[in-house]
Amino acid sequence: MTAKTPAATAPRSSRTATPTTLNASVVRKLRQPFAPEHIRWKVQANPKENQGDTYAVVVVFVDARTVAAHLDDVVPGQWSTEYALPPVTVGFPALECRLTVCGVTRSDVGTVEPSPRADSDTKDLYSDALKRAAVQYGIGAFLYRFPQVRAKVEKYGNTWFITREAQAELQRLTEAVLSGAPQLPRFQALKVVGYTPGGLSGVTGGEEGPPPIGEERARGLHEQLGIALRQTDISTLDHSVFASRVLGFEVGSLAGLTEGEAATVYRAAKQRQAEAGSDQAAD
Repeated sequence: MTAKTPAATAPRSSRTATPTTLNASVVRKLRQPFAPEHIRWKVQANPKENQGDTYAVVVVFVDARTVAAHLDDVVPGQWSTEYALPPVTVGFPALECRLTVCGVTRSDVGTVEPSPRADSDTKDLYSDALKRAAVQYGIGAFLYRFPQVRAKVEKYGNTWFITREAQAELQRLTEAVLSGAPQLPRFQALKVVGYTPGGLSGVTGGEEGPPPIGEERARGLHEQLGIALRQTDISTLDHSVFASRVLGFEVGSLAGLTEGEAATVYRAAKQRQAEAGSDQAAD
């Protein structure tokens, strides 16, 4: 399949809003799970028909329109996409999506397995690229916490379809996972492996997100960063600015960071310290 390098596109949303920054509050909203009705399932691998198997591997997904609508809801008028051919491709056709949200640009590459319908391939390629780029902001990251599922299927012609019974149970499974149910219902048409109760909280940060480290912990972090960055070329850089660069969103105060974010910032400072030490040794 041959793809042309498209020009940058305007933000999909036509709404106007006060410009904002990609701060912790916005990131938490972007990472929130979608409503169950927007989550879908599809057959990923056909059953072993010659062995009498009637269960197929199914995977959970959302479509690109849902991702675009979510961006419109959270950051209306403040996101845009640009597509380009990646510098290196191996195997299937690939397309890079550069997604800009609140002035921050992140990218990823989508791929598609060629099919007889070239027009469908093109649409799928753009959709996959957008969804993969969106994950860089945590959009749809909750999908990675769903368990492995094999569903009962039936064959029509050369195509396998999820049975009605399995579809109904997949809906129940989706609702249970999104609610963080302590255990899953009993299923007749599904085989489920690897469910972690409350697993979504590790991806989404919960409704309000994990608690901030607070002023006392922030003072300790400030001292640690000062020591780590003392011999680097950014020793005079404000630590909140350094944290903003590391995390990819505006940090107004170190006290507002979560423990995980604080640990990430400190690791980055230690990395800069190690690099500065290596440069001095080389001189």
